[in-house]
Amino acid sequence: TATDACDSSPSLTFTNATSAGTCAQEYSVTRTWTATDACGNSSTSSQTISVEDNTAPVIASLPAASTIECPAAPAFATASATDACDSSPSLSFTDATSAGTCAQEYSVTRTWTATDACGNSSTSSQTISVEDNTAPVIASLPAPSTIECPSSPSFATATASDACDSSPTLTFADATSAGTCAQEYSVTRTWTATDACGNSST
Repeated sequence: TATDACDSSPSLTFTNATSAGTCAQEYSVTRTWTATDACGNSSTSSQTISVEDNTAPVIASLPAASTIECPAAPAFATASATDACDSSPSLSFTDATSAGTCAQEYSVTRTWTATDACGNSSTSSQTISVEDNTAPVIASLPAPSTIECPSSPSFATATASDACDSSPTLTFADATSAGTCAQEYSVTRTWTATDACGNSST
C-alpha cells in the first residue's frame, strides 16, 4: 500500500525477480513495488522470500525382519521413496552381513538411502536372517543280514548329504547283543551325521 501527500490514490505496480539457490528446489523471489503519483514521482520498496528444502525424502515401509532356512538366499524388497519437492529422489543401498552361531547361519541387513536433489537424505533397513535347522540325510544302509560264524560282521560305510554343509561329519557306535548261545550275537552299527550347525540324524 502507498500514501501520497497530494495524490489520494497513487498507482502501484510490482515486478518479481527470481534467483537460483544452491540446488534445484531452492530459490529466492524478490518482489519490488513501485508507487507512482499523478505527477510521475515514484518510490520503490522490496520484499524477498527464500524457498529452502531441508526435508528428507520419505522411504515407504519395508518388510519387518524375517528368518529363512538355509540354503535359501535373502531376497530383499525394493524400496521406494517420495519427496515433497523432488519428484524422483535417488535410492541406493548397502548390505551388511553378520555371522551367526555357526558357519551356515548369518544375517544380512540391507540399508536403503533416499537422497533428494538438495542433498537431504533418510535411511530405512530390512534384515533377513538365515538359519540352518535341517539335519543331514544319511543314504540308505543295507538291510539287516545274517552271517555264519566264524565270519565277522563287515559293515557298509555310511554317506551323508546336507543342504548347507558340503561335508557333514560321520561317526558311528556299535552295540552288541548276545544271541541264544555263546557264539551267536548281533551287532548294530549306528551312524550319526552332524552338520556344522549341530543338526544331526542317525
